[in-house]
Amino acid sequence: MKKLLYFLSMIFLSGFISDIAIASGDGKPLILKGDIGGYKVEMEISSSVFDSATFEGRYKYMSQENYLSIKGNNYGNCIYIEEYYDGETTGSFYLDRAGDTLTGHWLNETKVFTVLLVISSGNSELLTYKTLEDYNAEVSDKIAGTYQISYSYINDYFVSEESPFAYEIGFNGGFIIFEEVGADSLKFELEFICGPTFHFATAEGIAVKQGDVYVYSEDPYDMGENCKIVFKFGDKTVSAEAENSQSCGFGARAYVDHELIKVAD
Repeated sequence: MKKLLYFLSMIFLSGFISDIAIASGDGKPLILKGDIGGYKVEMEISSSVFDSATFEGRYKYMSQENYLSIKGNNYGNCIYIEEYYDGETTGSFYLDRAGDTLTGHWLNETKVFTVLLVISSGNSELLTYKTLEDYNAEVSDKIAGTYQISYSYINDYFVSEESPFAYEIGFNGGFIIFEEVGADSLKFELEFICGPTFHFATAEGIAVKQGDVYVYSEDPYDMGENCKIVFKFGDKTVSAEAENSQSCGFGARAYVDHELIKVAD
């Protein structure tokens, strides 16, 4: 599930990435110190790719000499890391980030340990990444294009005594693509993921300008019974709100009531 959700959160931007930039900084690794299940560890992040928010490095238990290799994905609010030894995956980290502190869990197929890591020294640029706001700064102010909102988090909704290993990276948010098809009409396609149980809201159609908003409605007489979605544009932003979600065919807990920013023309 974690890889599927990462794909869903990044696919909307993958076509817009041009030159991949490695955050090299001053060449020094980023050092984090702390413990896993009470055992002291030291982690080094040695390289990262700014555009894809990925990084690599290694870590070891202070009582051991051998290092474990790591590959991670930076989601801003949280971080996912896989560890390797002799080419085999040996464990995973699910970490929340608050400033210089990472907390969460390490787990494999048989064990779960709490984790505390604190940035100690080195190149802090190695945990930076290209944000939606960075993409927004590069696009035009034309209405047509792709708009996105995203929020990632450690989802422990399915964790229980019976399923203690069911941690995953959760993703809420989605995208809207607009295409001008007339002076006062926009063709749109939208998709959102809502809640820890990942219900989907999808829709497509033609929205017609009415005053300062664009409106899509399955009810031409606007009797308030069928699906209706209202789009209001700002400075490279759009607000989207749907009425009668059930009539729109959304999932049971899915909805459209979002503020998105433009990320591609």
